Amino acid sequence: MTLLRVLVSIIVPLVVSACAGPRLAATVAKPATPQTAAECTARGGNWTTLGLPYPGKPKVCDLKATDSGKVCSDSSECQGSCVAPDSIASSAKASGTCSAYVSNFGNVKLVEHGKVVSLNVE
Repeated sequence: MTLLRVLVSIIVPLVVSACAGPRLAATVAKPATPQTAAECTARGGNWTTLGLPYPGKPKVCDLKATDSGKVCSDSSECQGSCVAPDSIASSAKASGTCSAYVSNFGNVKLVEHGKVVSLNVE
């Protein structure tokens, strides 16, 4: 009888957890982007112009994300953005990975709410 109780105490929680719906990922706090070159450098960032330079374009802090490469289904789960694989078409359901940097620019494919969207961030 004891062996039966042990098996039930192991199997029942496994079955219940397998039947539960998908777990919602926690929302990640977006780090504050440094606003000065000194603060940027102190936080390990690179004070630069992102994208195409033009006269008067402000410099920003290109700050690395600490969760880079983590699997995600929405940018709210990342310090930066949830980037889709290049091979996945827009509007397709997909998982992505958290971006290497907090700020992203250019033509990017992101995963938002589990679907791929294409954006031009400048």
